[in-house]
Amino acid sequence: MTSAAPERLRIGKFVRPEGFYHVARHVRAAGHHTTEHTHDFDEVFWVERGGALHRINGQTKALHAGDLVLMRAPDTHGFRVAGQAGTAPVFSLVNVAFRRAHLAYLKRRYFGGDEAAFPWRGAELPARYRLGPNALRRLAELADALARGPQSLLRLESFLLELLELATAAAPASARDFEDLPEWLRAAQARFAGAERLAGGVREFVKLTGRGPEHVNRTVRRCLGQTTTDFVNGLRLEYAARELSMSARPILELALDAGFENLSYFYRLFVRRYGQTPRRYRRHSQMLVR
Repeated sequence: MTSAAPERLRIGKFVRPEGFYHVARHVRAAGHHTTEHTHDFDEVFWVERGGALHRINGQTKALHAGDLVLMRAPDTHGFRVAGQAGTAPVFSLVNVAFRRAHLAYLKRRYFGGDEAAFPWRGAELPARYRLGPNALRRLAELADALARGPQSLLRLESFLLELLELATAAAPASARDFEDLPEWLRAAQARFAGAERLAGGVREFVKLTGRGPEHVNRTVRRCLGQTTTDFVNGLRLEYAARELSMSARPILELALDAGFENLSYFYRLFVRRYGQTPRRYRRHSQMLVR
């Protein structure tokens, strides 16, 4: 006995012939699940809060707040929200669906048709990226603007171009950390990213998790393959790199703000991560935007 083929959703059910896209925010309670389905359109979705299991192309992956997934039309997927059925809504995502021709055009126009360079690249599973709080806020603004205003090709392609830029700048979610990173650790990471927290170092980060140091250390090593100190230093270096690109603040000042009291140690870690000194990184970054 063979199982039934998954339902194929069609863009015409959501978008009028003269329209270009469909955008929606979905808030679901614990225990909710959707039937696996495929599409005749491409779509993108990102998780605003909560967690769920994503059944995608025969595999099961965990979704967490900040995850951005670039779906292709042939992908088959469905969701199951974690937790006991009937409890308060815990999972929120936004999705934007659109006709397939738009991505084909963007790939030719901006990526020279190079499948490997295109964020919506073909692979066994759709591309997945991890977004920080600022990128999530920006996507929420873009989605709300799409939902409010009159539909046009210009509005859709403006959204897709900024989305592609965000995806290109974001870190791809590896199979291991995409599946295993718990919500409490992701929440602590988002809160720790502000300059007012960075100087507190590992102790402040552990405090934000609400867990004990040993538990945090074990979880970070299991999920990310590094120590908590290395993880925290990585967040500090990301802050410093942003400040070097976007401000003229003295290097010593921003290094101190990032929690590095020893300037030579900061330089050593920065060169190891970015392949150049902070001064050269600033000169190169700001030269590009002149």
